[in-house]
Amino acid sequence: MARIVVLCEGDTEERALQQFIGRRWRAEGLGHVGLQGINLGGKLQDIGKYTVRYLGETEILAVFTLLDLQGMTYVKHGVSDGLELKINRVRKWLRDQAKSADGSRFRAHVCVHQIEAWILAEGHTLAARLNANLEPDAEAESKNFQNPPAKRLNDLFRLHAGRSYRKIIDGTRLFAKMEFEPVYKSCQYFREFYDDLKTAARG
Repeated sequence: MARIVVLCEGDTEERALQQFIGRRWRAEGLGHVGLQGINLGGKLQDIGKYTVRYLGETEILAVFTLLDLQGMTYVKHGVSDGLELKINRVRKWLRDQAKSADGSRFRAHVCVHQIEAWILAEGHTLAARLNANLEPDAEAESKNFQNPPAKRLNDLFRLHAGRSYRKIIDGTRLFAKMEFEPVYKSCQYFREFYDDLKTAARG
């Protein structure tokens, strides 16, 4: 079976790939191409090793990355650096890790600024989970390092549920129920990631 490997920064990214993206993938009739998430456990230095390994397998169509822009410590940004400059700098670092592999089949993508932005962008599932009057945040991807999406979710859970946001438990339940279209329409970098997945699947 043909597969696309997605190198996920950690548990949350892997769950989102399985629960959220995978559900849409199958609904669009793309299930003949598997999406295989590989959990890096935060060890981004292993990206090159995994890329070379998987691109050496004939059934692998492409290798993607899925990691947060926020908290990416392998590159340094200036205080006044714009978002595109930061993203391009991280993508260059990722491509450098995989430079010994077939570069045409390696696709460097990041979540801007964290994967939790997708939860805030969809909004309705979060509102139902917290039994709160919350609106989808069409600007969720633009939230910066000082107030990243996971921190905003934590604040909302403390306000409406009296406890902290649990990335794995709460994230998994939210991603399993979220609607795809609001995220796809409002999150440019998610849209680029998903469209690139489809391009790779279709050869």
